[in-house]
Amino acid sequence: MITKSSFQDTRNAAISSLIPAGAAVAAFASFAKDQQVADWWSSLKKPNWAPQDVRLYSAIDLITLTPLGYASYLVYKNGGGFDYNDTKLALGLYGASVTLAIATIPIVKHRELGCLWKNTSVVSLTATAAAFAFYKIDKKAGALLVPFALWTAFYAYLAYSIKKENDPIKDL
Repeated sequence: MITKSSFQDTRNAAISSLIPAGAAVAAFASFAKDQQVADWWSSLKKPNWAPQDVRLYSAIDLITLTPLGYASYLVYKNGGGFDYNDTKLALGLYGASVTLAIATIPIVKHRELGCLWKNTSVVSLTATAAAFAFYKIDKKAGALLVPFALWTAFYAYLAYSIKKENDPIKDL
């Protein structure tokens, strides 16, 4: 028998998961509609180890972002809500990381490679800190953030490498 409490718990977990998944879908839709940005991204010099298909980036975003909402719900629920500083810190780091990840969209659209690698570096740092803070409150929640932390670290290194590959050569 489904109780009102278990129904609300499932509903809240599902709603929490929709937020980061929605961000990934919005990013994909934003880039899919903008052929100029797709052409620019495709024309950039990239390291030979970089994924070439731009759809792969969106797919990995969706896979790694979707569990974040559920993880944040677990932390909120098992960490005592906003009554505890550890929970506030963990959810603040999560919120900062997702917000900065969303900020990547206009950075790419403005073709700012220097800003992109700096932003993705901060996303990676906040994602890693959030994973650690989540883990201290709920081990499962912390584990759910690990793929996102790893992806953002890879993406930060990729953005740095792309910036270096495409920097103009300066005269000495």
